Amino acid sequence: MSRPRSDTPKEHTSIIRAKRKDGWTYVQRVVSVYDPKIKNSRRISTETLGKLPPGETDLEKLVTLEPRRRKGSLQAAKIAAPAQEVIDPRDPGRIIYPLDIVFCVILLAAMQGKTSCTEIAEFWHQCRPLLSKSFPNFPDEEISHDTVRRITMIIGKDKNAALIERFVEMLRSRLSHPVIAVDGQAIRASRDSSQHSPYVLNIMDADNELILAQQVIGEKNNEITHTSKLIDTLDIRGAIVTADALNTQTEFAAKIIAEKADYCLALKANQDLTYEQVRGFFELGTHEYKIARPSVTDQGGKITKRKTRVLPGALLPEEILNKWVGLDEGSIVEAVTDTVKKNTGEILGPQVRYYISSLRYDAPNVEQVLHRAIRQHWTIENKGHWALDMAFNQDRLQCTNAQYLAGRTLLNKIALNFTTKIQTRLEETTGKEAPSKPVIRARLNKIEDMLATMNDCIRI
Repeated sequence: MSRPRSDTPKEHTSIIRAKRKDGWTYVQRVVSVYDPKIKNSRRISTETLGKLPPGETDLEKLVTLEPRRRKGSLQAAKIAAPAQEVIDPRDPGRIIYPLDIVFCVILLAAMQGKTSCTEIAEFWHQCRPLLSKSFPNFPDEEISHDTVRRITMIIGKDKNAALIERFVEMLRSRLSHPVIAVDGQAIRASRDSSQHSPYVLNIMDADNELILAQQVIGEKNNEITHTSKLIDTLDIRGAIVTADALNTQTEFAAKIIAEKADYCLALKANQDLTYEQVRGFFELGTHEYKIARPSVTDQGGKITKRKTRVLPGALLPEEILNKWVGLDEGSIVEAVTDTVKKNTGEILGPQVRYYISSLRYDAPNVEQVLHRAIRQHWTIENKGHWALDMAFNQDRLQCTNAQYLAGRTLLNKIALNFTTKIQTRLEETTGKEAPSKPVIRARLNKIEDMLATMNDCIRI
């Protein structure tokens, strides 16, 4: 009678020796099992036991490896601290390039507009003497663009998505009622075989001009399903959440109210009944409005005047109010923009947009609050997406690997947040308008100056 066959594969332990260029032999314990699917052994775990001196083979003379010190200089350590929380899947005994050091170098390179793997490897080579002073444990070896890519992919894993929030905590000033803007951004150079560009969903604190969270969502249509999940990761209590018409969904509005925040959502034809009703009330003009003080801007060769009128949400039919949580006591809004070209006098507009909001109509100065929230929403486009494309070359990023795309865009946003905070500090200290991000990048061309300036931005 044959013995019953066990379904549990038998583990096999072996000792592997690998000789390095310096003559030392590194010894590892490897546990593997036979996998019938691949008809070969599959490694389960690897543990580095130590190293043998040159010419030595006796395992009793094994030298135990000391853990690599991960702390750099005081300035570099503060910036690298959040990166030490990233889960590094590499074997600790074989790490040549510590993740926190590589992370800081990638971040410093991005601050100077170098975002491709090849540019970062060149930055590593050119700035080695200065980097070695800032990081006492800086590796002696040159880094390849492939290594930069692999570490960027580690940073881009889903479980490391909260890394940007750790940096935001270091930079953000808390306000009582911040405007939180939600919008998606296409990475146009990364089209797939069907010519679809991947989208990155971004959430921004429009008052601090800091991006709070991101998620690579594939196509634009996926934005609706992912927005609520991404909001769940943030504390938005007391905030006013703004979004374009794509995210004007009843489920999203209910999620915001459940998080003890308010919404101000754009209306278009995708909410046809609500849109027609809101537009009709403002076009009829039979009700008394709350009118905000107009704002005028002179920028880019254009003079733009913005006007906002507000009516109570309770005017809407009950069938609409039953769908939108908080709108029965909230507000409906009309925002009108008139633009004049200074050189020709040509009038552009008026451009009319409509919104629904859970902000109470009877609240003091509700018209001014809504006027500001609508204006602040565009910060995510002007100070976020545009800056990422122009200062960090994000629209030229060619990539089909989702993890690398997530890691690269995450690092870009951390660098953008630092640059924005540097601008804010310059305005606070000089009382003048801060220079543009490219000008700041040109000024911070020394590693020690960049680290010192970045540390000045970190809240104690």
